[in-house]
Amino acid sequence: MNDPIAAATLRVFFPTTSQWPGWHVPEFSLTSLTPSHDSAQEIIVKVDPESRSDYSSDSPVFRALRLSSSIEGPEGPSIFALKFAMREDLVDGLEEESRIYHHAQTLQGTAIPRCFGIYTGMGEQGQQIACLVLEYWGECLQQPFPVLPLDLKMQILERLSAIHREGLLHGDFAERNVLLHEGDVRIIDFDQTESGHDCRCKMNFRPGEKLPDIEDFGCDQLWEVCRSYLRIWDTTTGV
Repeated sequence: MNDPIAAATLRVFFPTTSQWPGWHVPEFSLTSLTPSHDSAQEIIVKVDPESRSDYSSDSPVFRALRLSSSIEGPEGPSIFALKFAMREDLVDGLEEESRIYHHAQTLQGTAIPRCFGIYTGMGEQGQQIACLVLEYWGECLQQPFPVLPLDLKMQILERLSAIHREGLLHGDFAERNVLLHEGDVRIIDFDQTESGHDCRCKMNFRPGEKLPDIEDFGCDQLWEVCRSYLRIWDTTTGV
């Protein structure tokens, strides 16, 4: 699977000051840091004023509706998630996250959202800013991991395992970084992710059975997720 095509430019229109008190930026026009097949390509979006993110944050994530885009067809969602770095010292971290999405491009659209590139430009005070454009995939989990239905726990575990097979350790696995839309899961937020992971887990999780030996299981991190986060094993006996 190839990376979704990144447009050359991104225009973002924001809510008015009456909708967002204290916000004074009507629009950002940003340029892609991702190679594009066509320099004329452009994404134009309007941020939903009901976005739950704190718009005064230095790293907000906004839901945005597509107004116009040269990305059409199945690769052109009508709703995007825009992850911003509003301070210069946060831009490098967002660029690194975009590289993780590129590294895991075979997982885009299954384990993780599709990524449509990273864009940079000038902020309100002349500082460099950046925006990572992702497909919007609903909201994060509203319940803690242990109380989720087993089938949903296993789907989350399958997604995380796929990320491990790509040699990546997520680094911040939590309910806020698991999205659920129409029963389908995506994992997000890779700004603390480490590459080079050699996962030896055979992915035979056996929910409901006794707690397996950590060395036999093959991956310390997934073992801990199964035991302490998702709690899929019987921990009354065993190690």
